Amino acid sequence: MNRKLISLAAALALVASPAVVAAQAPGAQSANSQRSVGPTVAANTVGIRAPAVTQASTARAADTHMGAGQNVALMVVGGAAIIIGAIIGETAGLLIAVAGAVIGLYGLFHFIQ
Repeated sequence: MNRKLISLAAALALVASPAVVAAQAPGAQSANSQRSVGPTVAANTVGIRAPAVTQASTARAADTHMGAGQNVALMVVGGAAIIIGAIIGETAGLLIAVAGAVIGLYGLFHFIQ
């Protein structure tokens, strides 16, 4: 019984609040009364939108460092695999260390070029 009374009181407080009543009033119109109703062409995309204007200097600066992040990441992962392989030891550790060395050298090769 107590839950029903609390739920009823909360619903009445929400419905009778001035913000909800003002928003539902038919005479309450915004300053932009010519606003179109329904879907628009500008709102047809979902998610993150690309900026409308891109600066050429930013694009040129990004081209000079293109791909360096992936190569550095390969070298770091390869080095970590070598260390983990040394900690594990035995045949499994040796295989992980060799695979890490191959990955690290692959990243270094592409980083140098």
